Amino acid sequence: MTDIEPGADITIGHVYDVGHHRDQDHLVVHIPLADHVDQDWVRWYQRLARVKGISARAEDHPHRAQVIVEVPGFIERDNIHALLDAARALITETDAAVERPPPMAEAEHAVREWWSEQ
Repeated sequence: MTDIEPGADITIGHVYDVGHHRDQDHLVVHIPLADHVDQDWVRWYQRLARVKGISARAEDHPHRAQVIVEVPGFIERDNIHALLDAARALITETDAAVERPPPMAEAEHAVREWWSEQ
């Protein structure tokens, strides 16, 4: 089961809007994962984040896998915690999605099963 690596350090980057629109300023938070993930896992994480409206992605590099979350600089502390909790919860959802066969594979199986019964 994939999870964050709480003993490792996180990296926080700052992105400032060049037009000086403070509501566009945000942090880029790199949260290390305990283990490496494959590209299928990365794609599922990003797909789920997009569907849920979370500005997050996953990356796997030779030295570390990580989840990267964009945190708006103008939201309240509780909302920041909720956003980071949601990004972490996506890790478990992604593990579950990777374990299930893709919907198209299930549909194809049903079609072939139907055909074999004809």
